[in-house]
Amino acid sequence: MADSILLIDNDADVLRAVGDYFEGIGYDVGRADAAEAGFEAFDRMRPDVVILDLHLPDLGGVDVLERLRSRGGSIILLTGQGDIETAVRAMQLGAEHFVTKPVDLNHLAAATARVCAKVRLMRQNALLREALERLLSIPWPGNVREMRHVVERAMILARGADQIGVEDVPADLRKGGGERPHRPQALAEVERLHIEKTLRFHEGNRTRAAHELGISRATLINKIKVYGLDI
Repeated sequence: MADSILLIDNDADVLRAVGDYFEGIGYDVGRADAAEAGFEAFDRMRPDVVILDLHLPDLGGVDVLERLRSRGGSIILLTGQGDIETAVRAMQLGAEHFVTKPVDLNHLAAATARVCAKVRLMRQNALLREALERLLSIPWPGNVREMRHVVERAMILARGADQIGVEDVPADLRKGGGERPHRPQALAEVERLHIEKTLRFHEGNRTRAAHELGISRATLINKIKVYGLDI
């Protein structure tokens, strides 16, 4: 999925030139020529980055910044040479970066790429927290390494989504809730099943399975023989 930007600038030439440039390097681009139109476009497309002109005809750039920030926007400001003091204040209010006009498109593109990377990382962290909350809310049958693998798989399956859904979690963990009925099992049987499950997860790789189980490869091979596992 392409990164997306929203340009808010009342200069038609800037909207055209900057927008065409970013479309040419693979971004999804939205355009607005005033603050109110910018708010509507932001709510509609939820861009990764907003490139905002400090001077708009209907509302001051700092006010626009604050309102977009309250909506969760990540902002790069376009400023004039005489607006540095205001731009510094805007940075204190949460702007990610500012670029002076006339715009150096290469410099702006580099700044935008950095902000997009930051936004992706924040979203991935949010997905990870969501996954952990979901997994910790249900009875967990495995160990920490298995939980990590499940989280990583769920994040891959949910890539591009706003959150990890139940459908991204393995089927045997989706039921959740409540205590599982007790089934008497000898300790050796529990160990045998767990070793077999771990080996299957690692497609029979003894070294990786032993590392996850916290035992030596030689010990694992011995247990495979003892339990008669054919994996």
